[in-house]
Amino acid sequence: MHKATPVRTLLLASALIAGAAQPGAALQSGANGDGRPVAELPPREGMYHAYRPGERLVYDARVGILGGVGEAVLSLHADSIDGLPVYNGQLALQASAVFGRFKVDNLLQTWFDPETMRAHRFAKRQDEPKTKTDETFDFLIDEGVWRRTDGREEGELATEYPLDDISFIYYIRALPLEVGKRYVLDDYYKESGNPVVLDVLRRETVRVPAGEFQTIVVRPTIQTSGLFSEGGEAELYLTDDVQRFLVLLKSKLPLLQTLEFRLKDFGTGY
Repeated sequence: MHKATPVRTLLLASALIAGAAQPGAALQSGANGDGRPVAELPPREGMYHAYRPGERLVYDARVGILGGVGEAVLSLHADSIDGLPVYNGQLALQASAVFGRFKVDNLLQTWFDPETMRAHRFAKRQDEPKTKTDETFDFLIDEGVWRRTDGREEGELATEYPLDDISFIYYIRALPLEVGKRYVLDDYYKESGNPVVLDVLRRETVRVPAGEFQTIVVRPTIQTSGLFSEGGEAELYLTDDVQRFLVLLKSKLPLLQTLEFRLKDFGTGY
């Protein structure tokens, strides 16, 4: 049995954030196994959303007994791919343990079309002890394939409207999110990651360093080994308004630890 040392716990948290592209176990309950009503999904073309380029959400990253170990930043930028205007969403984590001896510097990025909610590119970079990863995947929608830019890996897209681990966060923010409903999606870019199930659990008032917020609590389940994998029991706390800011993220880690991102500062963009 592995001992839950501070270094091991930190690296487990890091792996959950940056290692979210590997296939995991299938859902056991099915799309509606607990009787929760399944919500109708809105049309993907022209979905309303209140987020804009320039938005920047800054979080304290906390891991179990370690407490504060670093900072996570979720930011949105204007960009283009082959002349198509897109949003570039970034989730960055910088953390350290044992007086800075063990450091983590990870970055996940998505490039998605805000008009169609299609992702066109996904990138993953890990820089941590014993792990160095730098991969970018293009989603070639006309060809129906995803392809690593170095040519080492490719596969069939599972959908005409592909989403990855980060673009899913922005897609969730554009959904109606009716409490008590379940949203079932088949839009993860790899078939092995489908279905993605979103359970809208409750409304709850939470206090984080940035202040007190009325929130809607969503439990996402995605069939990968990453942050929202089955068994992780992750919860997203989104503001109960049109902006749907993510103010708190909680996820259970192995070895009885927990990961939390708590909003401490934010800018709304332009």
